[in-house]
Amino acid sequence: MKKLILTLLGAAAFFTCNAENKEIKKYEFAYGDTVRTYAMYLPKNLKADAPLVVYTHGYGSKTRWRTGLNATAEREGFAVCYPDGAPDSRGKDGWKVGYPPQESMKIDEADFFAKLKEEVCSRFNLSRKNSFMTGMSNGGDLCYQLAFTAPGLFRAYASVAGLLFECTYLNNPLPQPVPFIEIHGDADKTSMWEGDHENTGGWGAYIPVPLAVSTMATANRCCSMRTETFPTLTDSTRMVTRTIYSDSPSGYDVEVYKVEGAPHSWHVKDVETHEVVWRFFSRYLHTK
Repeated sequence: MKKLILTLLGAAAFFTCNAENKEIKKYEFAYGDTVRTYAMYLPKNLKADAPLVVYTHGYGSKTRWRTGLNATAEREGFAVCYPDGAPDSRGKDGWKVGYPPQESMKIDEADFFAKLKEEVCSRFNLSRKNSFMTGMSNGGDLCYQLAFTAPGLFRAYASVAGLLFECTYLNNPLPQPVPFIEIHGDADKTSMWEGDHENTGGWGAYIPVPLAVSTMATANRCCSMRTETFPTLTDSTRMVTRTIYSDSPSGYDVEVYKVEGAPHSWHVKDVETHEVVWRFFSRYLHTK
């Protein structure tokens, strides 16, 4: 196995894809006795010690990168890493967060992402302090999980259509404040806004989105809450409600965007998700 890993690592970049006239390159690295893969978007003239955003894809999703996020990265000067999940008993790539088919997966996601972060920051000379995570669906679930189990691994987390599972909620109290944002449609039938205590969807029991977000705000000791509303990008009859929990001792806010009538998606038809996520992250950039 070690010989196989070294052979595979000999060709660091084995796949390229053109996105916005830029190449996205895919790389391999050894993790335990396996070889894992990830893709990188590196803007032109990227500075040394630039910020890093890690994007985690949905369960079995073929969408492994986001062109809007790449465009924001190009303009703002940060790198984007797109890791590939590991297969479960169904053969679907994803992140181990507690889905029934994932029971046989022998992986500690906190450990994996600590190793991935070190690999990427070392190879591309990126900032370890200014590393962030965002994800969609299963990738959003992972943002919640790591915020509870490894909050210091990334500087801030942004979940899109993600869930907080009851097992994580009940067994892992937040050990430290963490900036967190959620973007979620209230008509999402896959990751239901109102939660799924009875596990009718088969993913496992999870709590309502408003409770998940307010739990994080309470853990951060946020003292203020305010809301604002605005129409979606493509339909002025549907509204987005943004709730901001702020004024915490740490200065770490928690936010949630409730998108009226929106299904399970990255929500680019309703809000500029990539811009919202980066604006939130940029508030927590560590400066020397």
